[in-house]
Amino acid sequence: MIVHDHIDTVSAISTRTRRSATQRRAIATRDGIASAAAEHFNTVGYAGARIADIVATTGVSKGSMYHHFPSKESLAQYLVQGWGTVLVDTIADVTAADEPALRQVASVQRRLAEIITQDHVARAGLILSLERAVDESAKVYTAWTSAVSVIVEDAIRAGQLDDTAEHSRLGETLCAGFVGAVHVATSLGEPETISRRVDDLLMLWLGSDPAMPVAAR
Repeated sequence: MIVHDHIDTVSAISTRTRRSATQRRAIATRDGIASAAAEHFNTVGYAGARIADIVATTGVSKGSMYHHFPSKESLAQYLVQGWGTVLVDTIADVTAADEPALRQVASVQRRLAEIITQDHVARAGLILSLERAVDESAKVYTAWTSAVSVIVEDAIRAGQLDDTAEHSRLGETLCAGFVGAVHVATSLGEPETISRRVDDLLMLWLGSDPAMPVAAR
């Protein structure tokens, strides 16, 4: 899995079901900080965000904040890694299904849109993944584009899409359009429109029903 190469699983807190009370409290504190920070980043952007403001909204001490996240950059990177995990899981689930490649392309983007609409933490991770101060080489975003492009190539080989330069760039186009839709919806305070905007983008490329593969135009 291409996306998985850029997810830092070593630093993640264990997901084993047996945890001590101290571990559970630490995880709850970390998740609360991440959630508040995501809301703050979505509202004011990375450049405008301040650790002091995030601390104020969470109610945790500054010491607790710096114990989990020693800098604003580390906090943003954590959110990006979370978004990367969403990508890995979603793409793995979709590609495991026995469906035509073109339908998989649409399914990946639609499922991600649903998650981003409902989950402000994942939404912040996506937006922050293109902040140069957070991920200078945009590794997670590039891995997402590459993974979708692999599925597009399968669709071209299967004859579901014509082998054109435009279609060869379809993975890149759809991911860029997805990010644009999320940025616009977030900036306007309309996250509930994300799925509709992504569906419109898919419709332009894949036909009247984004969930169904159609003959190449």
